[in-house]
Formats: sequence, structure tokens, C-alpha cells
Amino acid sequence: MRLHGELDTRSARATGLRLVRLIDAGPRVLEIDLGEVTYLSPDGCRALFAALRAARAHGTRLVVTHADEHARSISDQLGIARVLAAQPGGGS
Repeated sequence: MRLHGELDTRSARATGLRLVRLIDAGPRVLEIDLGEVTYLSPDGCRALFAALRAARAHGTRLVVTHADEHARSISDQLGIARVLAAQPGGGS
């Protein structure tokens, strides 16, 4: 799934719900492309955490791609990168 625009407080809930619905459909792997995300806030990372929870529950491997330096920094600070890497087969 390619995300775009700002992933922040205003968009986190709706984006998280979209990601969870995709995971509920049962893919073995879900790629989240952040290449067109112009801003990722710590609050916006809630969407990624929601996806991670759903992915664990369904046995789906989550892969985040094309994250810019800012998004990688926020992910590292919040521990998302560590959790993704701990998935079977790695995740980022």
C-alpha cells in the first residue's frame, strides 16, 4: 500500500483502519510504501503500530519501504524499526 501526504494526528486513525482492513483480508505480506509521505509525526506512527498489531494477529509480515531519513528517525525513536526487524523474515 502506498501512503502519501502527511501521516500525523489527523490522518493516523483513518490510515490505521485502512491498513488493518487490508491485513484482515489475509495477505502473507503487506508492503507499506512511505515514499510519498511528506511528513511522519510520532502521533502518525499510531497507524503503523495498529498495522503491526493486526499483522501479528494474522501472521502477516509487514514491510515498510521507501522511508525517508525523517521517517526512519521517528521509527527508530519509537521502536517501530526494531519491532519490524524482529518479525519472522525481517520487516524493513
